[in-house]
Amino acid sequence: MSSSRIPECNLYHEKQEKQMCLLHAINNLLQKRVFNKEDLDKICLMLNDKYWFNPHRSMLGLGNYDVNVLMTALLEQNLSVTWFDNRLRADSIVTNKIVGYIFNTQASLLWYYLTKGRHWFAVLKTSDGKYYNLDSKLPRPKLIEDFHDFVNDHLDKGNELLLVTKPEDADSCIIKRNSK
Repeated sequence: MSSSRIPECNLYHEKQEKQMCLLHAINNLLQKRVFNKEDLDKICLMLNDKYWFNPHRSMLGLGNYDVNVLMTALLEQNLSVTWFDNRLRADSIVTNKIVGYIFNTQASLLWYYLTKGRHWFAVLKTSDGKYYNLDSKLPRPKLIEDFHDFVNDHLDKGNELLLVTKPEDADSCIIKRNSK
């Protein structure tokens, strides 16, 4: 699904439940409920057969899935994930190759101790060229006024950015600049 074809008034937006932010980020990125908790738990078991103390999720069964689960789930949807080097700036992204963006951010202090300190959310571009933050902690999708500033601000804070593309665009979604 190309994010450039999504009408702004019909953005799908799941809201935060437990530690399911990765589940919500994936479904928000895909713009429909494709995965549920059981699906992501099956991916965890596929990655590591330990039911208890599985390194890809919370041992309490509340979610808190890791990047391996994200990458495997999106691969099932014929999408690739490219880790964006946070030393680069937003203008290095070839935006017309991007299906969507997944951010992994530092959580608040209390949430940090409960969840290893990370939170996932998706950003999509609509058909009119506007970017929306689909964070499950927000009551509704939020318009991003300046996408480059938004990305650079998150990178400057030490947050991670993952670029979601079609497999054929994975190697060309970032402008390669020569260092001198």
